[in-house]
Amino acid sequence: MAQDGPQGLPPRIAKALLDKLETDEAFRAMFSSAPADALRALGHTDAAPCIALKPGTTLASPAQIKAQRSKIEGLMVGIQGYDCALSAQEGY
Repeated sequence: MAQDGPQGLPPRIAKALLDKLETDEAFRAMFSSAPADALRALGHTDAAPCIALKPGTTLASPAQIKAQRSKIEGLMVGIQGYDCALSAQEGY
């Protein structure tokens, strides 16, 4: 069966990403400006086209990420279709 959109992140990468986004301000800044570089810093070298912020949005706060962590993590490891888990921060 064909996949409808980009593949999710490996679970260990999704966990590491959220850990860093909750606790590390320097990593949050790197992720906001260069998500692919931030993912490489975690050991993820595959393409992850949907792990980026939409123009004009800001990254959810550490508290917001922590409050929605299981939902975000589930979206990041599953098939994500055309919407990205971290680019819809307005709903948090």
